[in-house]
Amino acid sequence: MNSPYSLTRTTKLFTSVAASLLLAGATLTVAAPAAGAADTGSAACPNPAWSNKSPGKGTPKGASALIRVGPSADCAVAYEVGTAVVMQYHCWVTNAAGNKWTHVRVDNTDYEGWVYNERLDDGGSVHPDNRC
Repeated sequence: MNSPYSLTRTTKLFTSVAASLLLAGATLTVAAPAAGAADTGSAACPNPAWSNKSPGKGTPKGASALIRVGPSADCAVAYEVGTAVVMQYHCWVTNAAGNKWTHVRVDNTDYEGWVYNERLDDGGSVHPDNRC
């Protein structure tokens, strides 16, 4: 159970990060995962292991990119980042649909998750040595 202290601390961290990103002209939207969301067979959100294997980084392609809790469009959105937000790449996977996803961390934050490679300006982390 979260204590009020951790909520306050998290709120202060988010406020600090959000202020920094806004000053840089970047956008970051935090979305809470749906409470009590149930897996629905093939729509279940995968949760593969990942590690930091990639030295790469990139930004969203187009207006924004969704950072999800798992490498699938069926997974909840954790964050939405704008085009000025830099994401550090960790590694990549191919999901059940055959799509490549990169595990990322928003630069200078603890915000992390999975981004569909087609939504990254350089196609994401795809080098064979960087596979999760």
